[in-house]
Amino acid sequence: MTGSISTLGVGSGLKLQNILDQLKAVDKQPIDRKNTEITGLNTQINEFTTINNKLLTMKSSALDLYMSGTYLGRTVASSDTTVVSATVLDGAAAKTYSVQTTNLAKQSLFMSSSGFATKDSSVATVAGSMTIELGNSTTNFQVNVAANSTLSQLVDSINNDTTNPGVTASIINDGLNATTPYKLVLKSNGLGENNRIQILQQLPGASLTEDSSQTAANSLNSQFTVDGVSYQRQSNSVDDVVDGVTLTLKSAGSASITVSADNAGLQDKITSLVTSYNDVVQEIGSKTSYDQNTKKFGILAHTTMRDLPTDLESLMTSSNSADSTGTIKNLFDLGMAFNRDGTITIDSATLSTAISTNSDKVKSFFLGDSTKGIVGFADKVNSRLRTMTGNAGVIAGEKTAAQSRIGSLQDQISSDTARLNKKYALLTKQFVALDTFMSQETSLSDFLTGQFNSINGTSTKNG
Repeated sequence: MTGSISTLGVGSGLKLQNILDQLKAVDKQPIDRKNTEITGLNTQINEFTTINNKLLTMKSSALDLYMSGTYLGRTVASSDTTVVSATVLDGAAAKTYSVQTTNLAKQSLFMSSSGFATKDSSVATVAGSMTIELGNSTTNFQVNVAANSTLSQLVDSINNDTTNPGVTASIINDGLNATTPYKLVLKSNGLGENNRIQILQQLPGASLTEDSSQTAANSLNSQFTVDGVSYQRQSNSVDDVVDGVTLTLKSAGSASITVSADNAGLQDKITSLVTSYNDVVQEIGSKTSYDQNTKKFGILAHTTMRDLPTDLESLMTSSNSADSTGTIKNLFDLGMAFNRDGTITIDSATLSTAISTNSDKVKSFFLGDSTKGIVGFADKVNSRLRTMTGNAGVIAGEKTAAQSRIGSLQDQISSDTARLNKKYALLTKQFVALDTFMSQETSLSDFLTGQFNSINGTSTKNG
């Protein structure tokens, strides 16, 4: 015995470890194939999710066209935005309105009659008060001023008073008199006559005078006409004259406000449906077709996904008779055409013309006619895609099948691995025993050879 052998094959000189590794690699090939299959199945599951998300995007586009509010979209334009601009709500009447603005709503403005040398000049040699009324308020705002209060202190007293009804005081330098350039300004926070400032009691040292353009004869309200009817409002933002339209008055002058159907918005929604359809078809095509470079089929070639484009094509070419004139009965009437790869193009000019000249018929095609039991195209697409992407849909079924197969393969791999480990644990012991035996035999051979050589040497010497 030469002692224990720590490395397999050292004792015998044979590459026993290499032989053992090669045998195990061959026996492990079925497990490797199953792991490769699991990797492919996980890739499939990820791809099923990608396709499902693209179908949901397509469903969302169909749902937009299924909503009746989509066809009530409106745009508004002004012929002169320097005079008046506007915003519009869906459903407002499509019409043109003539607007003429004569007066904008203003903030009430008062300024001290005389100026002050600095911001810290005294405004009152003795204590006094100033009483202000805002609009038709029944509560007066009284500002008490201590003796020798400065102009800055007066401003702070007005602005920081918790009973202030909505006026802001400030100090300006009008530059008209180099000796006394600073003046007190009092301005209402809000617009219009309801915010007109009235000074009921002046502070002797800081008497305020109303801006000459804002005397009682000149209204602080906005004054304007719409289609020849006169209006007056407290604000320059007017939302109660034209239903669904908010006018923003900007200057005196005339302008036309035109409310129109949002044809461009509807065209974008129809185009989005086509785009989302193309995304689905191209994704499925790339994952099911044969690749000439790799000489392999796509990861989903042997799944039901290969039939999905045909199902979707049938859906996109479906018709209905909600438009009794037959002008718009399918997407082909809106400029749709199929390409060789299964994708769709839609002629924007044809679609635009159809929407602008036959908007009611386009609406009927997408929404259908519930009174006649005619399902609209948008509802049909939305319902079919809801089924496809639902828990009982074809994609969910494929994912479930793939996950079940993965579970089965993992169980098989676990069993195969345990069996393989047991086999090679036994085989390793046998190889160790072989290595030990061979080592012993080699030692014995070396010993006998030495003995024979010794005997032969002695015989030769005696002779």
